[in-house]
Amino acid sequence: MKRPYLVFMLMIVLAAVILAAGCTSQQNASSPKSAADTALAQADAAYAATNYHAAESLYLLAQENYTAAGDNAAALTARNGASRSYRMIMEFPYNRSAYEQALLAAYPSVSAERRAGWINGSGIASITSDNETWYYEENVGNIRYHNFDLMRNATAALGQNPLYDPLTKYAFASVNASAGPYGEPVAWVGTEAISVPRDQLPANGTLKIWFPLPIETGSQTNVTILSVEPAQYIISQTGTGTDLGLVYFEVPLADYHEPFLNISATFRFVQHDQHFTIDPAKVQPYNTSSPEYQKYTTSGPNIVITPAMKAKAQEIVGNETNPYLQAQKIYWYIVDTIPYSHAPHSWLMTSGTPESEYVLDTGIGDCGTQSMYFAALCRSLGIPARAPGGYQIFPPNNGGTHFWAEYYLEGYGWIPVDVTAAETADWAYNATPDDRHRFKAYYFGSLDPYRYIIQKDVDIPLSPTPPDDAVLFRMVVQNPVTVCDTCRDDPEMLLLGNFTATLKKA
Repeated sequence: MKRPYLVFMLMIVLAAVILAAGCTSQQNASSPKSAADTALAQADAAYAATNYHAAESLYLLAQENYTAAGDNAAALTARNGASRSYRMIMEFPYNRSAYEQALLAAYPSVSAERRAGWINGSGIASITSDNETWYYEENVGNIRYHNFDLMRNATAALGQNPLYDPLTKYAFASVNASAGPYGEPVAWVGTEAISVPRDQLPANGTLKIWFPLPIETGSQTNVTILSVEPAQYIISQTGTGTDLGLVYFEVPLADYHEPFLNISATFRFVQHDQHFTIDPAKVQPYNTSSPEYQKYTTSGPNIVITPAMKAKAQEIVGNETNPYLQAQKIYWYIVDTIPYSHAPHSWLMTSGTPESEYVLDTGIGDCGTQSMYFAALCRSLGIPARAPGGYQIFPPNNGGTHFWAEYYLEGYGWIPVDVTAAETADWAYNATPDDRHRFKAYYFGSLDPYRYIIQKDVDIPLSPTPPDDAVLFRMVVQNPVTVCDTCRDDPEMLLLGNFTATLKKA
């Protein structure tokens, strides 16, 4: 991984080490292991004190010295510490002056007074590291999502509403309720691939890769895995009738001599649009003893049930007891009060902050955090809920990773909800208020067919289970999960930058 500030920070760290010791010692000069132990202890202390920039540099110094001393196990510990420190700060590149300059460059016609409100105002993500405030890299773009006048000016300048316009085909269509919840089939073909130069990988060791694949669901059918390569490195594969689609590879690097490491999968599936017509009076009581009910009403790592979450859910629904109407109230609460915002997922995962709790605390969130928040509020009331996801394939060119939500009603099944897709109506420069409401109402109980589903919920355990420190995005598998004990740098970052997913209509 490239860190442009690394040399400067190492100079500062080395100076701090000298000052702390009073002088350089013959032991440090002659013993890489002793120098490594000192640097590792200082790195642990810096991390605990939220001095993540200094901690990363110290961990890297320890890693280098442990490697020189031949202590590979300790070098791995130091590398993982450096990766953990970097993950805490990688999404926060701006100090205050740089952030102010970025705001000015992005919004030169906005008044200075209004821009000042975007420094520490509501919805502005920042962290403190090394006694300085650092601002989230997506804050500048998120401001448009929080200010509809800015977003509508942007879509007006384009002369189109990139997400809203193509989705009105489904949102505004008449529905035949007697036809059932699954409608128009759309066939898709997909290719996922990793291509990494061999010289970016270590000579020895085992590269372990959990690679995503499509699964069968109510709306995603006829899933066929056409090929997975290279077959000789496949250790296990889940199949398509599971909650999380994966193929697990182990690549023995000492035996791999090709100029590039190439891993790929091709597949096809059929996706259906969904439309559930629900009569609240016909919603049946839950079978609270069923394993599925218990599974989707308990607290999880990111869909959490806490006293604060329960209190918020009760505040939203008031005296309503019908689960359909409760879920509806939660949906409109999020659509109307929680603006879409990219979220610092690396920081959330590394700091151990649950994604649904992040929305509760900040009042903002992206598709994943909003969906997990919806599910957490539902679960807090005893309504089974989850956050499935994979990719959106919105036309004409709006593909990308995506999550939405589902809640369960007895007698109807899993009902789709997409808060984020609904909120795109607020960005449309030429939509009427009635159009916006109609569009938003569609995404409570209905869903377009532009989806590629990899997992039925977040936080599904990987198999085999990877080490805790090694995995960045354990809750989602839209990109490959990678573990490599002999890699000098973070293997997650390396493969993330060399992974592509392409989906097109068959």
